[in-house]
Amino acid sequence: MRRRARTRAGGWLQHWALAALVLAILAAGCRAPSLSGRKVSDAPTPIARGTMVAPTPGTGAATVLEAPLPGGAAQPTGQQTLTLIGTPDGPTTLDPALIRDVDSAFVARQIFRGLVRLDERLEPVPDLARRIEIAPDGLTYTFHLWDSITFASGKPITAEDVRYSLERATDPALVGGRGDTLPAGTYLADIAGATERLAGAARSLSGVEVVDERTVRIRLVHPAVNFLAKLAATPGFVVDRENVAQGATWWRQPNGSGPFALREWREGDRLVLRRNEGYAPHPPTLESVTILIGANALQSVTLYERGEVDVASVSVFDVDRLQAPSSPVRDELHAQPLFAVSYVLFNPNLAPLDNLDLRHALMAGFDRTKIATVSYNGHVEPADGLLPPGLLGREWPAAVPAYDVAAARALLERAVGAERPTVTLYTSGADAPVAMKQVYERDLGLPVEVLQLEWPDYMAELDQRQLTALSLTWVADFPDPDTFLRSLFYSTSPDNYIGYRNPEVDRLLDEARAEADPVRRAALYEAAQQEIIDDAVVMPLYVEVSYLLIKPDVHGLPSTPLGILGLESVWLTR
Repeated sequence: MRRRARTRAGGWLQHWALAALVLAILAAGCRAPSLSGRKVSDAPTPIARGTMVAPTPGTGAATVLEAPLPGGAAQPTGQQTLTLIGTPDGPTTLDPALIRDVDSAFVARQIFRGLVRLDERLEPVPDLARRIEIAPDGLTYTFHLWDSITFASGKPITAEDVRYSLERATDPALVGGRGDTLPAGTYLADIAGATERLAGAARSLSGVEVVDERTVRIRLVHPAVNFLAKLAATPGFVVDRENVAQGATWWRQPNGSGPFALREWREGDRLVLRRNEGYAPHPPTLESVTILIGANALQSVTLYERGEVDVASVSVFDVDRLQAPSSPVRDELHAQPLFAVSYVLFNPNLAPLDNLDLRHALMAGFDRTKIATVSYNGHVEPADGLLPPGLLGREWPAAVPAYDVAAARALLERAVGAERPTVTLYTSGADAPVAMKQVYERDLGLPVEVLQLEWPDYMAELDQRQLTALSLTWVADFPDPDTFLRSLFYSTSPDNYIGYRNPEVDRLLDEARAEADPVRRAALYEAAQQEIIDDAVVMPLYVEVSYLLIKPDVHGLPSTPLGILGLESVWLTR
């Protein structure tokens, strides 16, 4: 979800062998087939061309959102137990206020929910709320909760629980007083008083008002077109105060507010969820969900082919075999382009990358498109800019420096002369840094060190903003450019891992946040994107594509450009 910094592949890949292959192909100059030529089944849900929901200031009319009616009636047969693959390490935390990675967010989204969720078209709709009223000025949002909504224990969820959860998510005490590192700094900052609370200057969140037991009113400091979409992210999830009071690891036994409850957490093996009968407007059809973790998560395709799991993620290196005409699961393989982009980021505050010419040399000295077309064999899309295509229903190309070894050498000479400093690239499983090392050393005579860190250590290092250069896959939490540009590059964002500061970028993003005209808004984001690229602090590599194996008896799985969202709509025919 947010700040879901993530690498695309686990540490079991043979990075150095792959890099050697990439280097050989780069030298030969050949290209792999494009993704468009692949014979893979259509995604279960097409790419959403969603639009943000917001009132039009000055019209004098409020905007009202009602919870959607249940979809077509499910016709389940047999045991309603879904089994899917998680990650080897399992969730890093299930505390909604602290989640920083997409895999933990997926599990938490099944156990917790907030006032709003994103539907299958990636539009914000009421979730724990049944009705939302937005004032004509776009500053006041009133949420009416379902009468029957409960935590997994059966305890009613009230407006006071909502207020408590939002105040807790903005409490700097959660992170030792460093409120600037909390996810809420990105997702709840539009709420009046959030900035002061994150800075430790306020004891409460002034913009959140409990009207009555079933009604919450939220005031913003400025109109924000994407506020509801951001509220659907994990910092907006509702937690039980009494549950949290049980201690620092309360989330190991959470009393959740979502469609499922955590029944069992077997370390290194599996998580088992059960249906929450008190989830409104109606509980899930599935009775239970088993998420395999540990060593099992390394064998997803094998387990799927054995019939032991219902849904399995597929590495891009397995796609060709699975889509072969002779493959028995060929028709069960689905491709879904994601709102997720892989980058290499350059920290402009740390030597030697505080030199603009050196950063430009790195941009020009590596043929970034061949990571997609060669090392991933065309199973991902080359990135033409910082934003994925399809976001807000449009393309987002930018003027990224072209691959030009001669220009890179000239820039390097101007930057450092004959003394070639060592550049250190950090990663947690991505392959591009290793290929970059070999290319830079071969073509530019620039020594490069690649340091691979375990994922928990990598996450901790990102927050310190002391990594010179780093690989990062950023998965959108909501379908809007803010989730990329503001999260990663706004000067005060907690997810700005390179400490980048550009007042013009901040100005453009602030203006875009409140702009109601979609054409003007897109133009502002395009200008901000180009400013960032011109500062040579980021090299876009490729746009992610999710490949899933899904059993034919699984229905209603909401696979979207944000990945799989809630499982409450799933049902089985066994």
